[in-house]
Parts: sequence; structure tokens; C-alpha cells
Amino acid sequence: MAKGKWTVEIKGPTVEDFIKNLGLLPRGKVQTYIDSEVVRLTDPYVPSDTTYTRKSVFELTAFGSGIVRYALYYPGMYTNITPEFQDAPMRGAWWAHRMWNNGGAEKIHEGVRRLLSGRP
Repeated sequence: MAKGKWTVEIKGPTVEDFIKNLGLLPRGKVQTYIDSEVVRLTDPYVPSDTTYTRKSVFELTAFGSGIVRYALYYPGMYTNITPEFQDAPMRGAWWAHRMWNNGGAEKIHEGVRRLLSGRP
């Protein structure tokens, strides 16, 4: 038997190929799904006296970027809204945090699992 160094080169998909095929890159199907679900699930919590803040997310957010943006009426609006300002008890300050803690995280995680497994 011959002695010496042997090298083997195996060519195949890279980790980057798998990430791309699963839609995990920015602007991919998974990130776009997460962004749109955050907007959908957060909507009942967003202040709505004139609907400006609720509608602004569609102008300011590049879906698939991983950043969801809302226009605020004044600095501190996200943290300092009083209940009498709103037309529904769910609407108010810390809307994204409250959505996430009230079952939003589980809904988004389950949706991503379904999306990656190919189930409807």
C-alpha cells in the first residue's frame, strides 16, 4: 500500500446554499413572512385615533428586511400612551412587546416551522 498524503475534495452545497434555499436571507421568504406577520398580529394593539400610525407601517417598512417601522405622532408615543387616547382597550403603548408576549411569538414560530417544512 502506498504511503503519503491523500486529499479528497468533496463538492456539494454549502451552508450558504442551504440558507438561501430555505429563504433565510434578507428579503427571503422566511424573513418576509416574519415581517408581515409582525405587522398583522400587532395591528390590533397599535394606536388608532386617526389610523395614521397603523397605515404608516406599509410605507416605512421594507418587508423582508427584518425591520418594521411605524410613524409616531410625538417622541415617546410608543411608551407613553394613555388609555383614554384609544378607541379599544388593546390599543396603546408598547404594542409590539404586548403582541409578542400575548401569543404572537408562538404564532410566528409555528408559521416559520410550517413554512420551512412545506406544510400549508
